[in-house]
Amino acid sequence: MKCVEAGHEIVALAHAHPPETSISEDKEEMDSYLFQTVGSSAVAAIAECMGDLPFYRKEIGGSAVTQALEYEKAIEGDETEDLFELLSEVKRNHPDVGGVSVGAIFSAYQANRVQHVCDRLGLQMLAYLWHREQVELLREMVANGVNAILIKVAAYKLGPADLGKSLEEMESKLVELSQKYGIHACGEGGEFESFTLDCPLFKRRIVIDECRHVVHSQSEDAPVVYLRIAKLHTEPNNVIDLEESIQLGTPSTEYSQAFTDHIYCISEETRTGRRARMTELLRYLGLLQGSTATTTVFSKSQAQHIDVWRDIINNGYARALVLEDNVDFEIDAIATIDNAIGVLEKTGADWDIVYIGHCSMEEDTGSKIAPPLRLKHNRSKLYRSVHPFCTSGYLLSTSGAQKLYAYFSKNTSQKHALDVQLVALIKRKMLQSYSLHPPVVYQRRDLYPSDDGLELKVAHLFRNSAWDEALAFEPHLANWTDPPDHQYEDPAYSQIPRWMEDRNQVN
Repeated sequence: MKCVEAGHEIVALAHAHPPETSISEDKEEMDSYLFQTVGSSAVAAIAECMGDLPFYRKEIGGSAVTQALEYEKAIEGDETEDLFELLSEVKRNHPDVGGVSVGAIFSAYQANRVQHVCDRLGLQMLAYLWHREQVELLREMVANGVNAILIKVAAYKLGPADLGKSLEEMESKLVELSQKYGIHACGEGGEFESFTLDCPLFKRRIVIDECRHVVHSQSEDAPVVYLRIAKLHTEPNNVIDLEESIQLGTPSTEYSQAFTDHIYCISEETRTGRRARMTELLRYLGLLQGSTATTTVFSKSQAQHIDVWRDIINNGYARALVLEDNVDFEIDAIATIDNAIGVLEKTGADWDIVYIGHCSMEEDTGSKIAPPLRLKHNRSKLYRSVHPFCTSGYLLSTSGAQKLYAYFSKNTSQKHALDVQLVALIKRKMLQSYSLHPPVVYQRRDLYPSDDGLELKVAHLFRNSAWDEALAFEPHLANWTDPPDHQYEDPAYSQIPRWMEDRNQVN
């Protein structure tokens, strides 16, 4: 996941596995110093869940001939040479491959051997977890939607009852054991091993149908026990692959406006000019025709967003659009949104929230759903959300409003900014969230200097302003102004340093 976030593309998967006879005889655990072998019988399912990627396998024939920390030259019969042969095959079939992802955190023994193999093959070792604080990393994995279970235990206070439990279920216990007894919270010292059932990179998820405990070594205080997965299946996890999605033709020039029943504008009471501009902009875009109406909600505080969600529920709106009062639209934004929602509905994807405006450059690293439409100047596509910070514009379904209202009405702490809390819920898979990227709604800080402060990383992507086009045809619209900026201070921006710190923590 870290490699993808850093902009790398996964081109192949590779697995060094125990001999097949060992797996069939419940002897997956080889006590390897370099490889995790428990769970090998189910690794092919992980490859399936990763989608259409080449999957290379190599039987482990060697052992830890040398247990020295350094590995400076090839040693015949050492298990490191099995890794070399495996990656050599990948390199032969993919000459352009440039790196190898490694999950080592503190094991210099493993890192040195992977680095040695990479040096021989002209590859770069990508170790984004190296020397990360493990309690922090554990919590980050849980928050980012990694559903991994304990598949082996070998430490004091860990036992058979913990096998099969998820990292989320084990988080508090692992943190407590780390604090009391100094065990590694991520199992880096061999305290436990895990197996991933689902994560944001997967196109499908793994469901274990049948498994059993295998006792590797008996001990009253710290027995070594692992799960032998005997039967499993995979099922969709609501991530729809581009090739499997509905391919839309040229959209109708008449917008259906079916994507929203109501529009909400979050604003300050003194901002009469902003609201007037938003009214004219929405009218110009054709969003105020028919029964579609707007509601202004004063203040940018978290409480007012809760009021919006409650109002959506009380009025029975199937979908509602929520906008900040300083936004602008791409010219073709309405067609883009309309088609994007059509894609979600026709493919049967469950969704709670769709970010049409955000300030994240990472949204195009999520799983792509489909090109929302094929317009000459349109570049936006629909992705599963990654870190959709900012709430400049989002579309909410009934289920989304219900989930958010139920959660925030019980969790009213404002320790973190609202957008940071929303991202955390998305990472925990409590919200089914999608993002248009590039976004089609942008905050116009050039029109409102008082909003300066937060760095908008996506501002350079803004191409064709609907507001500027409206002014070209109707110059009188430029008369809508706000009071001078110095007459009021927006409370939402008085905590900018803390908000930015929150976002960095979620990342």
